[in-house]
Amino acid sequence: MMDKAAILHLKYLGRDSWDRPVYIDDEGIIWKDVDPRAGRRANLCTSANNELDGEPDTGMKYFEKYQNVSVVFVPARDTW
Repeated sequence: MMDKAAILHLKYLGRDSWDRPVYIDDEGIIWKDVDPRAGRRANLCTSANNELDGEPDTGMKYFEKYQNVSVVFVPARDTW
């Protein structure tokens, strides 16, 4: 379980077939930003079957583990 001061590093992998930015964390979990518009907060979801082209699955906000976690995009967040 992550503590309140935890930082989640998301490394950019590219875009899926729907042009959504895709990232991977240090535990190998794939995340998609389903609302990558500039000026908006990232809306991160896991990817079905943990695949680059999998459909967005569960939103990060629904995992207790990720509450109060700061997300750092490496090298940067990809936005539209």
